[in-house]
Amino acid sequence: MRSIIVCLAMASALAACDPTRAVSDADKAALQQHEAQWGARTFHSYSFDYSEAQFSTSYNVHITVQADTVAEVLDSQTGQPPAVPRTWPTIDGLFNEADLVVEEGGFSISLEYDDQYGYPTLIDVQSNQAGGGLIARTSNLQPIQ
Repeated sequence: MRSIIVCLAMASALAACDPTRAVSDADKAALQQHEAQWGARTFHSYSFDYSEAQFSTSYNVHITVQADTVAEVLDSQTGQPPAVPRTWPTIDGLFNEADLVVEEGGFSISLEYDDQYGYPTLIDVQSNQAGGGLIARTSNLQPIQ
């Protein structure tokens, strides 16, 4: 009986720990400012490197976007399309995901941005929910004319 009480007490203590923090007004303003910077670009076709890690999966791919739509995705190691089919993001899609996380709350989010175009270079979302969080990185963005 004592061990059950100890286990319940520990579970309650862990449930009370919430490592997430509210997204600040400064975080929201920075996201809006960089989204506007990205929206002011003069091109809608581009390529970039994308890596993502969450729970037990990770991806490293090169994404080509034509007219704001994903046109091609190649595994960075093999040069072939990824073995597991899934939906891949555009930069606009990454902003949409960041906006959603910021509005939903209950998550801790860290964002870093590219100086030239304003796109997110790091999206680190942490949650105390089952499944954990997500870390996505973008780099090497090249406009296609």
